[in-house]
Amino acid sequence: MKYSVVICLMLSLLSATAEPPQSVEIRFCPASAVRTYPLEGRRELQSLLLQNAAIINHGKAAFDVKEIELELLEAGKVRDTKKLDTKAIQRIADRGAKLQAAGVLQQVGFQFCGNDLVAPNIKLAGPKLDRDQALLIASQVFAFNGARDTLRVRVHGNVDGRTTEFAGLIPIKSEFAQNKYIFPLRGVWYVGYGASFHTGHRWAIPEEFALDIAKIGESGLSHKGDGTHFDDYYAYGADVLAAADGRVTSAANDQQEDPSAMQRPNETQEAYFARLQKEQGERLAKGLTAITGNYVMIDHGKNEYSLYAHLQPDSVRVHVGAQVKAGDVIGKLGSSGNSTEPHLHFHVCDKPDPLMCAGIPVNFSDITIQWADLPRPIQSGDVVIAK
Repeated sequence: MKYSVVICLMLSLLSATAEPPQSVEIRFCPASAVRTYPLEGRRELQSLLLQNAAIINHGKAAFDVKEIELELLEAGKVRDTKKLDTKAIQRIADRGAKLQAAGVLQQVGFQFCGNDLVAPNIKLAGPKLDRDQALLIASQVFAFNGARDTLRVRVHGNVDGRTTEFAGLIPIKSEFAQNKYIFPLRGVWYVGYGASFHTGHRWAIPEEFALDIAKIGESGLSHKGDGTHFDDYYAYGADVLAAADGRVTSAANDQQEDPSAMQRPNETQEAYFARLQKEQGERLAKGLTAITGNYVMIDHGKNEYSLYAHLQPDSVRVHVGAQVKAGDVIGKLGSSGNSTEPHLHFHVCDKPDPLMCAGIPVNFSDITIQWADLPRPIQSGDVVIAK
């Protein structure tokens, strides 16, 4: 009986001294860190993209958001600040609500960390957030000199007429993959898409630092003839190599290539892009392999997994569980899945799912970049010579 009294007394003290739960939560996606990529290494100029942050009101009282500050910190000191005023907040609130209403959060769930960022019971709204409503902040870009270690989101607003501030923190990582990687192809290659902001990869979480790799001929084009056949493309059929030692975690080898996905002769870019968007939406609805096509994913340890996508049908030489060495041929370059022409999609990310993961930047040990004054990370548009 005495023990029961003591326990009850301790519980009473704990409940009296415990702080009430915060009514407004700030979540990030990816949740572990935001990663930088060099813009100009010799000048220590870095680029950073905050993919997603959600301001979620769990409290009974409405939270009226008035201002948002995005801050980059170094050793606790604010080095860079971006302020979003009421006009900007209204704009992003409207965009988030439209995305949710259109079903985009489900269609491209990998871009919003599944349900981890915005749970099914949460409604995107704003600037005034009632209970179980959230404001989605997406695609916020920074460029800076030097080092930054933390990104902080500070949200200012009113609850029951009182001025209130909430804050959330996420680490900034300015580092490349820990394992040593070689380029997944041999010879001279053109990196059409890299981690630069003017190409599409950087804006998608799993492929933020991915490469789309093709081959250019003497004409300056990636194909001979009119480019309507896969064999027209100089890259088609090239050996694809394991970029590092590891174990195969998943693979597909039975996906067919669709020549209608390529741009047709005399089809304008505008018409092609409109058709492509519709077809890509249809592929997304079909699931993983409709996007990756034939692929191989390899576990290299240290929470690093490499993906090789759009391979030729029946060309994959490795099976799940197989151990591979850097340089082993694992398949043939093709155009299966969500591919606009024969090329290799390569990325490294932090989980064994090709889509539900976050990209990690890679530096390759065996390449020279044409026209680069000194060794540097790959940018979109680079010509790469792999030994």
